Amino acid sequence: MDPQQPGPPSQPGPYPQQPGPYPPPGPPGPYVQPYPQPHTQQYPGPYPQPWGAPPSYPGQFGYREPRIIPAPEGTPYHRLGRTPKHAWWRPVVGTLLLGALTLFLTGFVAVAWVVVHRVLIGPLPAASGTDLFSSETENLALNLALLGVLTPAVGLTAWLVQRRPFWSVASVLNRIRWRWLLWCCLPGLGYILLTYLMGILVDAVFPSNDAIGQDGGSWVGLGAFIAPALVIIALVPFQSAAEEFVFRGWLLQAIGAYGPDQPHGRMRWLRTIFRTPWPGIVIGGLAFVSAHGYTGWAMADVFLFAVVVGWLTVRTGGLESGIALHALNNLSAFLLPAAMGRLSGWDEQGGAPWTLLVSDIPCLAFYAFAVLWLAKRKRVATVS
Repeated sequence: MDPQQPGPPSQPGPYPQQPGPYPPPGPPGPYVQPYPQPHTQQYPGPYPQPWGAPPSYPGQFGYREPRIIPAPEGTPYHRLGRTPKHAWWRPVVGTLLLGALTLFLTGFVAVAWVVVHRVLIGPLPAASGTDLFSSETENLALNLALLGVLTPAVGLTAWLVQRRPFWSVASVLNRIRWRWLLWCCLPGLGYILLTYLMGILVDAVFPSNDAIGQDGGSWVGLGAFIAPALVIIALVPFQSAAEEFVFRGWLLQAIGAYGPDQPHGRMRWLRTIFRTPWPGIVIGGLAFVSAHGYTGWAMADVFLFAVVVGWLTVRTGGLESGIALHALNNLSAFLLPAAMGRLSGWDEQGGAPWTLLVSDIPCLAFYAFAVLWLAKRKRVATVS
């Protein structure tokens, strides 16, 4: 070949490879550009903490502990007051505050009621006994309203003093489970019907001068019955719920908060007992009896009612079963005398024959069995 003539063009070789991994396709062609390399710059990690310093958290310098803290997950109802905020003094101070709130709220409602009465109706009549008004229906309405204000007082006390959710007294879900409450009304109606049947049966087998299956009186007529019936239907559920919030809610959880987290240590048997709901159930039942004016066998029957309802409260994780039974029982206890013209004795409490307790035992047993069966079928939450 003539050296003066140009030879064939030389083919360019591959481009120089950049260090670093390449994707798996075959060898690059002559004009294939290399893939961009991933960014591998490393940022410095957190500065080492000095020995013994608390761990750092995200947003450490702006971190504020929540004021309201619920109970840990898996906590049973009677121990919902033992939150991370628990201290020995909180249930004590809370009980004192609840008493003070009760006095303030009931006094405020009573004064406001009297002012409205004077504006709309006129001056109060001359005082007769403990009644403020001449109308038995108005006296009943005032007393039911005075008890109804206890529900917000209990929730406010739990929120302010124990620093837990307002409605944590209601159930393990920190709210009233309305659907479950309505389901509990079904066995509650069965309890009311069975109570009257058992009263008639026991009075037939063990006749006494103080029969429990009949109330006497006669029908007062629809015109005289409609006003007290509306008052009773509107206010009795709030009164019954308020008593459940105090005796099966606040007291049960306040006492249960003293149960230690671990049952070991000194006086192990005492620590184990206070981890169970029974101290709160018994003490709450005794307080419930003392808040009423019953004597003799009637006291035993009221205490049995309180114990059964308190046990169901723990087993179902909330106050709904107790509210349903309490409200339905009080509705029947007020509506029947109002229909028979005996509403004037609505606040009379005293003794009862032993047959009352005997007839009530199977009725309460029926209600407890039916509620537990329903709770299992409906998969009602029993822990937080």
